[in-house]
Amino acid sequence: MKHTVEEAARIEREKILQELKDGYSKHKDTSLYNAFAATIEKYAVPLFKDGAEWQSKQSPWISVKERLPEEEQRVLVGFLWGLWKCDRYSEYSKYIDVFTYEDGWWIDDSYNVYRGKDVTGDDIKVICWQPIPSFDEILEANRDVLERIKEKGD
Repeated sequence: MKHTVEEAARIEREKILQELKDGYSKHKDTSLYNAFAATIEKYAVPLFKDGAEWQSKQSPWISVKERLPEEEQRVLVGFLWGLWKCDRYSEYSKYIDVFTYEDGWWIDDSYNVYRGKDVTGDDIKVICWQPIPSFDEILEANRDVLERIKEKGD
């Protein structure tokens, strides 16, 4: 079940408060319990929401409405492919492919060409993109996996 940020924050806050109650039942220190409970009430939800907001901005995908890639940059592109009618797709599928952005055109490896920021051709609408990571970036991101493979002798 998906929760809103507020619901998730409330659930986490209640878990911490329950732990405090359990601790209070053992130690019977009311002042400590009240201080911790007040601190959690004041700071936990805003901190949780700030963390959730930060996390939501960590996607590597960049909307074409936000900005376009540099000229002649080869990028991963997310696009919709389907039947285009009245500024909306009536039926579509989501795809990812490699395109080069050149002079306002999206060009795929088969030299199919799609125009501009709001591509609305017969069958495609580019919605987002991200830089293709270098081999070194991929290795660095997966260093822990490589280390485990090396340790196992696979």
